[in-house]
Amino acid sequence: MKRIIAIAALLGSLGVLIKFGTKHPELPVQESELVSTPHVVAVTADAERLRSEERIRHAYPDHPELVERVLERYGQNAITIERTDGLRGLQLLDRLDLEAVYLYEHASDDFRRLTTLVDDEAAADLLLNWREYFGLKRSDSTDRRVLITSIARLNAGQRRAAASFPSALPLILSDPSGVTQLIERWEHDPERLGQLMAVLMCLDLSEGSPDLKAAVRTIDIYGDLALDAFRLQGLDGFATVHRFGAILLVLRDAIPLDYTLIVLRVNEAYVVERLRSRSPEMFAAELRHVAALNLIPEVGGSPQGLRLIAEHGVDAERALRRVGPDAASVVYDYSSNTNDQARAVAAIAEHGAAALAMLTKYDDHEGFREILRRDGPGVIPPVASSDASPEFLADLKAKQERSTLENVAYAMTIFSGESGQQTIEMIRRDGLSRAESLGSTETSYYEFLPLYDLLHLGDVLRKGYSPTRGEYAWAVFDAGFIIADVLFLTTLQPQGVVASEIARSEVKSAAKGAIRGAGRIAREETAELASRVAVRRSALESTDATARAARWWVVRSAGGLFETLKKTPVALTRLDLREATEMARPFCARAGLRLSTWTPMRFLKQGELLIRRIPPGRGLKYLALEATQAGVGVVAIHKMEEHLSSTRPLPERSTAGF
Repeated sequence: MKRIIAIAALLGSLGVLIKFGTKHPELPVQESELVSTPHVVAVTADAERLRSEERIRHAYPDHPELVERVLERYGQNAITIERTDGLRGLQLLDRLDLEAVYLYEHASDDFRRLTTLVDDEAAADLLLNWREYFGLKRSDSTDRRVLITSIARLNAGQRRAAASFPSALPLILSDPSGVTQLIERWEHDPERLGQLMAVLMCLDLSEGSPDLKAAVRTIDIYGDLALDAFRLQGLDGFATVHRFGAILLVLRDAIPLDYTLIVLRVNEAYVVERLRSRSPEMFAAELRHVAALNLIPEVGGSPQGLRLIAEHGVDAERALRRVGPDAASVVYDYSSNTNDQARAVAAIAEHGAAALAMLTKYDDHEGFREILRRDGPGVIPPVASSDASPEFLADLKAKQERSTLENVAYAMTIFSGESGQQTIEMIRRDGLSRAESLGSTETSYYEFLPLYDLLHLGDVLRKGYSPTRGEYAWAVFDAGFIIADVLFLTTLQPQGVVASEIARSEVKSAAKGAIRGAGRIAREETAELASRVAVRRSALESTDATARAARWWVVRSAGGLFETLKKTPVALTRLDLREATEMARPFCARAGLRLSTWTPMRFLKQGELLIRRIPPGRGLKYLALEATQAGVGVVAIHKMEEHLSSTRPLPERSTAGF
């Protein structure tokens, strides 16, 4: 027993001796060694990073340039992304730059969804082009998720089209098959494709794709015709083809395209009404008839031009030829009654501008309407002759130095005081024949005979007519010469008689000729008289009416509506994008095409407000350039905002642009 205990103690002592014999003595730690410890850690981290980079290089030997590029630019971020998402993660990082890092850290689901696209080269290029936009949408997870999902749904052909024309991506997302087929059809002609895309980019996408799809169908059906119309008349021209393309196809080269576009656009309401009961072929025949009469400018200068010819035939053609497009406007403003309109057309056809002026001035005068219905166009000359006296009087009054004869005419005009209203009442009471004798523009030889005006006054009274102030005035004038003859005994000498009669004849001729010349001016002058009357009356009615009259007068001064619209191609080059869009908005809306508003866009990026707007002074050509460039500009971003606004949940639509 003791032997066993001794052996155990010996073995224990031997173990302790061995432990102490093999233990190294602890040395004091030097200060220099403490300072070098972080360096050892850094060396270890660098070594680990180098080993990871080398591993990545060996893992993807087929993509050496990609690997070197992302490792050099993104370092540890590239290693981290590769560790979880492999080569696709590196490819997405290469395309989206720091936006990929942001998505990886804050929106991993979106990052994973995008990595599925990078195997498609076109999709990868698309992400590269839209990289800036992803940066602008950092704070908008809803829009970003919708955009990523929409891109993922595109097929290979649609992605290739979007990669070739990055600015077209919003259009392709709104109508994938239609816009893609359109690009494939026209991509061989970049200039025409740019014009085409400019049209589509003007369409508002914020309410969905119906307008875009309708425009794409118009281009598919009418092709070059639609683009030529856009070149000639801008968005209004394209909308005209969209609405009346069937008529234009029938006409083809029978009428110049710009002429036809103007006529259809100006007479839009009538064309729409006519097509309800006529085929495009029948309506095209009406336009050919108008062209054969050389009346295209006349019917293209008034919204009622085509209607006037269709409803009033030959008289309407004569009226338009005499006074131009104002004939149609005045006739339909004069009355809604067909019989009254026919009388008005006949009056303009026979008496031209004088009838135009009187119809404009007295369109609400029941007495004038009555005598025109009863006596026809013949009432125009006497009314116009007497009505022009105020104009003639104003001209004489404005003269600084009047001759003796002009003084006589001025005094007699004031004294007679004849007016259009008085003439109208006289015709109502005494008949047209009475006014015709007074309103004659020719001075007969017997009017210069002694006592003519006195005898004429007696004849008027004998027939039961009421003398006018003018007849009284000329009778007094005649009596004055008789009295002068008696007082000065000029009749006692034959040569005195001759001199007296010559003086009497000259004064009468000059005075009556000057006064009645005002009537000739009214009948022979242009429609300027009617326009002045309209402007004066509008100024008294309302501010809106005055503004309309002022715009009408500006157009009239430029040669009329038709001539003004012919200059549209030149005007379009001087309009910026907002002005060109606003000018076309009303007609396009009636054609079923809603246009963009081009307001500034606001984005929030890292707490900073960023504003993107269309550069001032840029016009429709700017859209064409933006649509076909290799990158993504502000127009494309604007269209993407519109597209995404149509997909947002309703409560979030008020935050569009952020």
